[in-house]
Amino acid sequence: MAQSHGADVILGVGGGSSMDSAKAIAVEATHEGTSWDYLWNSDTQPTPKTLPTIAVSTTSGTGSQVTQVAVVTNTRNRDKSAIYNSNVYPKAAIVDPELMVTVPEHITASTGFDTFCHAFESLLNPSASPYTDMMAEKAIRLVQKYLPTAVKNGLDMEARTAMAWADTLAGLCIANAGVTLPHGIGMAIPGMYPHIMHGEALALNYPAFTRFTYPYAIKQFALLGRLFDSNLEDQGDETAAEKACEELDSFLKEIGMWFGLADFNIPENELDDLAKQSLVLPDNDANPRVATLEEATQLLQECFRR
Repeated sequence: MAQSHGADVILGVGGGSSMDSAKAIAVEATHEGTSWDYLWNSDTQPTPKTLPTIAVSTTSGTGSQVTQVAVVTNTRNRDKSAIYNSNVYPKAAIVDPELMVTVPEHITASTGFDTFCHAFESLLNPSASPYTDMMAEKAIRLVQKYLPTAVKNGLDMEARTAMAWADTLAGLCIANAGVTLPHGIGMAIPGMYPHIMHGEALALNYPAFTRFTYPYAIKQFALLGRLFDSNLEDQGDETAAEKACEELDSFLKEIGMWFGLADFNIPENELDDLAKQSLVLPDNDANPRVATLEEATQLLQECFRR
């Protein structure tokens, strides 16, 4: 349609799927083949011929309005991957919290937890910098304070505005640093089971991920623990880091995101295949503790029931 219309610009209005679709269309309309030929690990990459996109976010979660990422799913192959190239950055972004007040409670929670994950995982990523750390800490503070309110009362403009800002900050974090193991798993799950939202997939694996990783990132997990519970300021780093896992569990329960793989009817006999798919993207290699296939399988087994 974009080609036949002779489109000059692609407008993406919505959540991450809408904005990422706009970016993929902008590539496919101006290049040979399909958007699948231009994934992050392809020999061919989007060129400056890519049509400009304008991103208008209506959820607070993906940060796609400020990233060079376009996530794409191939349901036939049960695969979810991404275009990752500077030529797909939106040329302009409009972030208006008034567009978010009608987002349902569960989608608010799911996208909001994605915001948290972007911020926290950028702290863990080896490409982190003082610039991304500053934005990540601010985003985590905002999510911890305002996401429960936004979930309970979507009309609260203070909470919606804070979450929109947190989402944008966290998007800038992953555009300049990156994510880690939970996003590898969080891409594989909805790739194989498209009825599961990205934020849900992250919530599914985070309790196991935090306990797997925190001993290898004491500083970052201690910071997280203290951001969620100021009483941990008086505790040592190792104690605060360990407590961060419990604090995050409580937060997931508070926003209604506490569930296991079995709750989404994922077949237990497919966990081995899911583990293999979880390690395809480079996110695992950026984790403070790099998971083996056996460890990834064990993580998913721990995620199966809550």
